[in-house]
Formats: sequence, C-alpha cells, structure tokens
Amino acid sequence: MPRFRLKVLAAVICAASLVSVGQAATSSYQGNFSLDNDLAIFAFDLAAAGDIAVTTFSHSGGLNGAGQSILAGGFAPVLTLFDASGYSVQGNIGSSNACASAGSFCWDAMFSLAGAAAGHYTLVLSQDDNNAVSGPVTVHAMSSFYSHAGETHYTSAYLGFPDDDTLHFVRVDGAQRSGHWALDVDVAASVIQVPEPASVLLWALGLGAFTLARRRRA
Repeated sequence: MPRFRLKVLAAVICAASLVSVGQAATSSYQGNFSLDNDLAIFAFDLAAAGDIAVTTFSHSGGLNGAGQSILAGGFAPVLTLFDASGYSVQGNIGSSNACASAGSFCWDAMFSLAGAAAGHYTLVLSQDDNNAVSGPVTVHAMSSFYSHAGETHYTSAYLGFPDDDTLHFVRVDGAQRSGHWALDVDVAASVIQVPEPASVLLWALGLGAFTLARRRRA
C-alpha cells in the first residue's frame, strides 16, 4: 500500500478514536443543606446514549468513588433525574430502601438507568418527603415542582412542632439527622454542580447561560 495511503488510514483511525464515546467516570460530591427544602442540582450532557448511575452515602455512610469514608448521620435523600424537556425520567426515594438487618435504617438513595438517550440531564438531590411533583419543569414553575417548596422546616412536624424553625433534618421516626450529603454520579459525561442561587429562577437562567456559553466555545 502506498505510503500516503497509510498516512491517510492512520489519520482516519486517530480521528475516529477522538470522537469515540467516552467511558463512564465517577464524580464524587459532598455538601451541606441549611434548610429542609434545599436542593443540590447537577447538570451534564450525554453525547451519545449511555448508562447513568447515582448513589448517595451520607445517610448510612460508606466509601465513595473518590475513596473517601463518609460518616453516617445525614438526612434521608431523594434523587430525581430530569431530561432536557424537564420531565423526570428516573429517581429513587431513600426511605424506600431497607437494610438487610431487621430494625435498621439504610435510607440512602440510588438508581441506575441503562441506555439513556443522548441529551441534557439535570439531577436533583432533595431531602425525604420533598419529592418531585409530576409534570414538566419550567423556568416559571420550578420552585413549585417539589412537594415542600416554601417549607423551610417541614421536618419539624415529625416531632409535632411544625412552626419551630430551629428544627431541621428530623427523620420521620423522630431521629435527629444532619444536613450533610454525599453522592457519586457515574456517567460518560462531564458533571457540574450548579451553585445554589438566591432563587430558582436565577438557577434556571444561569443554567441556560452556561449551556449557551459551552455551545459558543464548541
């Protein structure tokens, strides 16, 4: 085969390797909620169909993907994954997950979604009972998309003190928890945590600006 044809073939193989779908990678995150109805929001774009897996560790503790030992004691988490249209496509409520040993709580949330379509995704972490309401998320309705939007200390009701704004992160059985959270996102995409804004509207606008800026750089 002529030498120039070998060079062309090598260039084609090299180009193909550059555009191949990336392998799944684990991104580990930790943080703290201040209020019962806080949200932690993450965004990523799948260039091609792939698997998505998310696991939390802070309720019952464990070793995250970064090799860090996470202490138990955090609130019971809820995970919800939204597609580019703003509809929930997957999720898990931590309090539905029981330990193998009777009488114990292993209320960490986790889910896996095989063969998710290419596109933009938003992952939201919330505290137990602050669940996503069915329907689309829009810029004007995002704040009402969760069942406890506007209720900054709703877990105090578990102890019979619904108006006590000093009580936060109380489990439904009355156990006091902390606002600490930790999760791993396993996906073949670059994951960003969206900074918590003063309002959900600012978050939506900021996420739109981030997406636009990335497209311009591309």
